[in-house]
Amino acid sequence: MRDGVDRLAGADPGLTQLRTATQAILGIVVAVGLVYGFVRLTGALQLPAAAGPPAVVTATNHALLIVSMLVGGILAMMAGFVVNDPSPRQQLVSTLLLPAPMLAAIAVGLLLGPYRVASLAWLVVLMTLAVYVRRWGPRGFAAGLVAFNGGFLGFFLHRQLSLGDLGWLAADVGLGVVAASFVRFVVLRDDPERALERMRRSWQQRARRLLDLGAETVAASGPRHRSRDGVDALHRHPHDGQLRRQVVRLNESTLIIEAQLVLTSPTSARVEAQELFGAELSLTNCARFCAALPHVLTPADAALRAGADAAVRAARDEQWPLVRDRAAGLREHPGSTERATTLVRRLALSLEQYAASRERLHHAIEERRRGVTVATFQPAVELASGFLPGSVPVSAQASTTPGRGRFERTVMPPYVRSSLQIAVAATVAVVVGDLVDGFRLYWAVLAAFLAFMATTNTGEQVRKALFRVAGTAIGIVVGDVLVHATGGNVAAALPVVLVVLFLGIYLIRTNYTFMVVGVTMMLSLLYYQLGEFSWDLLVLRLAETAVGVGAVVLTVLVVFPLRPQRVIAAGVLLWFRALATLLDHSLDRLLGGETRPLRSDIRALDASWAALEAAAEPLRRATFGRNSTQLAEIRAVSSAARFYARSLGDAVAELADPHLPALRPAARDLRGSVAAIDTRLESGTHGTYVRAAALVERAARELPADAELAHLALRDLTLLDGALARFAAALDMQVRDHDTSDLLGGGGGGGHGAPSP
Repeated sequence: MRDGVDRLAGADPGLTQLRTATQAILGIVVAVGLVYGFVRLTGALQLPAAAGPPAVVTATNHALLIVSMLVGGILAMMAGFVVNDPSPRQQLVSTLLLPAPMLAAIAVGLLLGPYRVASLAWLVVLMTLAVYVRRWGPRGFAAGLVAFNGGFLGFFLHRQLSLGDLGWLAADVGLGVVAASFVRFVVLRDDPERALERMRRSWQQRARRLLDLGAETVAASGPRHRSRDGVDALHRHPHDGQLRRQVVRLNESTLIIEAQLVLTSPTSARVEAQELFGAELSLTNCARFCAALPHVLTPADAALRAGADAAVRAARDEQWPLVRDRAAGLREHPGSTERATTLVRRLALSLEQYAASRERLHHAIEERRRGVTVATFQPAVELASGFLPGSVPVSAQASTTPGRGRFERTVMPPYVRSSLQIAVAATVAVVVGDLVDGFRLYWAVLAAFLAFMATTNTGEQVRKALFRVAGTAIGIVVGDVLVHATGGNVAAALPVVLVVLFLGIYLIRTNYTFMVVGVTMMLSLLYYQLGEFSWDLLVLRLAETAVGVGAVVLTVLVVFPLRPQRVIAAGVLLWFRALATLLDHSLDRLLGGETRPLRSDIRALDASWAALEAAAEPLRRATFGRNSTQLAEIRAVSSAARFYARSLGDAVAELADPHLPALRPAARDLRGSVAAIDTRLESGTHGTYVRAAALVERAARELPADAELAHLALRDLTLLDGALARFAAALDMQVRDHDTSDLLGGGGGGGHGAPSP
C-alpha cells in the first residue's frame, strides 16, 4: 500500500492531476445543471406536446434533454483538462476559443450526416486534421480534440437533429464554457505560486522518505551481492528499489519545480533553483552512499554504522546543527577498511552539503517572497500540462533522424507522421467498423483516434490501444452491473459514474485503463436513458473498439512506423551526448582550461535521462530475451553513469584550484573512448573503449593527501569510466584496460554481446 501511494504521489508531485480531475468533474456537474435549467426554461430542442403521441414526445424530449446535457458536459470536461496555460488570462482566452472548432465540426457533421459516404469520409478527414494541428502547440492540441468531439457528436446525432438546431447546441456549448470558467476561476481558483508551494511540500516529503529509506538501508547488517564497478548499487537490497525510485522521483520533482519557478517569478528564481539543485544533488549522493555502505561495513564497524544511521536520521528530521555534529564525527573516525572510510566520509560530506543547501534554500525562498530580484535563468525543461514532457523530445528526435533499418530512412515531423498514420487507421476502422455495424462504427473511429492522443511512437500507441480494449471490457461488465443495481435511476447512478470518471482522469497518467472504464460506465448509463441499453449493445461496443484498436496496431506497425528500438536509440544518443558534454567540460576544468558553468550541463543530462526513461517505460514488460536483457542493462548503466557524472560535475565545480596536469593522459583516453561510443550509437561502427581508470589512479597519487575534494572528483571519474566501459560492452564494443592487454568485453564475450539499441 505504501509503495502504491508513493507511486501515485510521484506521478502527481504538485497535485496538478488531482486538481485537473476535480475541475473536470465539477465542470460536468455545473454544466449539466445549467443545461438542465436552460432546457426547462426555454424548451430548447424540445418537441411541442402536439407533435405526436404523448409517449413518443415524452421519450424523445427526454432523449434530447440528455443530448443537450451531454454536449455541455463534454465541453466543460475537456476545458477542464486541455486548458493548461500559465496565466489566468491565457486560460480564459483558451477556454473561450474552444466552442468555435467544436461547433464548426458539429455543423459539418450534421450537414453531411444524411450522405453516408461523405459523412464517413468527413470523419477520416477530421481525425487527420485534429492530429495535424498539434503542430501549433497546446492550443492546437485542444482545438483538434474538441473539433473531433464535435464531429463525432454531429455524426452521432444527425438522425435526431438538423442544421437548424445548431443555435440551441451553441447555447449548450456556451453553458459548458460558463460552467468550466466558473469552476476554474471561482470555485477552484488557483495561481502558479500556490502550485509551487504544493510542489515544495511534496519535494520535502519525498526528501524525508528518501533519507528514511537510506537510514534503514545503512542499518541493515551483512554484505550483499554487488555487481562490478558498483553500477547496481541501488538494486540489490529490499529497500534499494524503493530508494532508487525515490531518487528518480526527487529528480523529476526538482525539474518540475525549476520550470514552475519561471512561471511564478522569472526575475528572482535563479538563487532558489540553484540551492534546490544543490540539495537534490546532495540527497542523490546520500542515497548512493547509503546503498553502498552495507557492502563494505564489517562487524567491526558497528559504531560507524550507528553513527551513519543517526546522521541520516538527523537530516531526515531537518535538525541541521545535529547533522553537522554527527557528520563531523563520522569524518573523524576511520572505518575498518579504506573503502569503508571513503564511503562514510563521502556520506558525511553529502549530509553537510545537504544541510547547507536546505538552509540557503529557505533563505532564498524568503528573499524571493520579499521581491529580491536576481538574474533570470532558463530551466532544463518546459512543462507540458504541468508535467515533464515525457518521451516527446526523444520521439521527435527519432522521427526527424534517419534510422539504420531499410524501412526507417524516412524522416518527417512527428505531427506529419501521426497525421498520415491516423488517416490510414481511420480509413481501416471506418471500413471494417461499417461491416460490423453500419451505425455503431463510431466506436471503432473513437478507439482509433484516442490511441493517437498523448502518444508519440509505435510502442506508446500500441500500449494505449490495448489499454482501451481492456478498459472497455472491464467497463461494460461494471456498467451493466451499475445499470441493473440502480435500475437506471440517474440520481443513484450518476454519483457513482462521476466518482469513477474522476478516478479515471486522476489516474490517467498512471494507467489509461481507468479512464476507459469510467467513460464506458458513463455510456452504459447514457444508453439506458436513451432507451437503447442492452448487453448485446455493450458487446457490440467491445467488438467495434477491438476493430479500432486493431486498425491502430496494424497501421503503426506498417505505415511509417516509429519503432521502439529506433526511439530508444535516439533517446540513448541524446542522453549520451548530454553526458559527454558534462564530462568534457569537467575535464576542461580539471585540466585548468576554459571553465564553463557545469550546473546547466547537469540539468541537461537530467532532462535527457528523464526523456529516455519515459521512452523506455512502455518496453519494460514488452521485450523478451536478448532485447529485454539489453534494455535492462542500458537502463541500469545509464542511471549509474548519470549519478557518477552529476557527482563529478558538482565536485569539480567546488574545486578552488582544479589544475591537474597529470590527468591529461586519462582525459585523452576518456575523450577518445567517448567519441568511439558516440560513433557506435550514431552509425553502428564498432570501436574500442579504452578504460582510463589506471591513468586516473596515477594522477590521484600525485595529489596531496589533504586534497580531499580533488580525490573525490577523481574517484567519481573512475566510477564513471567503469560505468561507461560497461555501457560500451553492452553495445558489443571491445573494452581494453591499461592494466592488462586482455579484452574485458565485447565481441560476444563475457555475456555482453548484444546489438546496439
